[in-house]
Amino acid sequence: MMRRLLLVVVVMVVAAGCQKSRRAITETRTPLSIGDAQVDLVVYATDTPGLTYISLHDNEQTSVEAALAIIRQRGGRVIELQHTGERNITFSLGDSIYVFDPNRMFTDAGVQRTLDGLSRFTPDAHAAVRAFAEAVLAFYELPTLEAVITLHNNTEDNYSALRYVAGAEYEQDAAAVFIREGTDPDDFFFVTDTALFEALRAEGFNAVLQDNAQATDDGSLSVYCGQEGIPYINAEAQHGHLEPQIRMLQALADVLGLKRET
Repeated sequence: MMRRLLLVVVVMVVAAGCQKSRRAITETRTPLSIGDAQVDLVVYATDTPGLTYISLHDNEQTSVEAALAIIRQRGGRVIELQHTGERNITFSLGDSIYVFDPNRMFTDAGVQRTLDGLSRFTPDAHAAVRAFAEAVLAFYELPTLEAVITLHNNTEDNYSALRYVAGAEYEQDAAAVFIREGTDPDDFFFVTDTALFEALRAEGFNAVLQDNAQATDDGSLSVYCGQEGIPYINAEAQHGHLEPQIRMLQALADVLGLKRET
């Protein structure tokens, strides 16, 4: 009887500990306009300090779910750009409609490329997108962060670490690539910092190190951070790979925690 009572007490304590470890999350929205369009900057935050994660593509929800699971465990916040549920943002200036990729807006060259590729380039549209990008960076409080952590999802056979190996499409953008045998190359880290690359590879995760000196200027946040010397990590996983992406973010939090202590 005593052993059963002790077992019940232990279970209750463990359950209470698990309940306590699930931090409450508050949600706030800040509207940001570009042309006639509105984008909500949604912040999910706990009252416990932690890492900040940003999701730029509104159709990559597995990554947001993974980050929310992490901040419930460890604290921190997630910033998400919400608009139409689509990857790209569409807006009008006067009678003209423009489309751009919100992860291609952080350099002048990138904005021109994304406007040309998805709609058309005009100086007014370029100025509007650059102003929008600067507003996002200001809201993100980038200078105060230890590292920029972005959240992305891909689809099968569309984008993976294999795109960066020798002879592949983006070979020139990578200084190093690690793909562990038997793993899914769709699930990988893309980083701008050598120490982070080595630490994540040592943990057994697929990783690509951007060549900051010669990476194509596509306006992505990784290129911007590479140019500015800011540590950047993209935790990239296939749509629906929720548990793998949670494990990636758990490992990343551990690695960044170790870096803070050294």
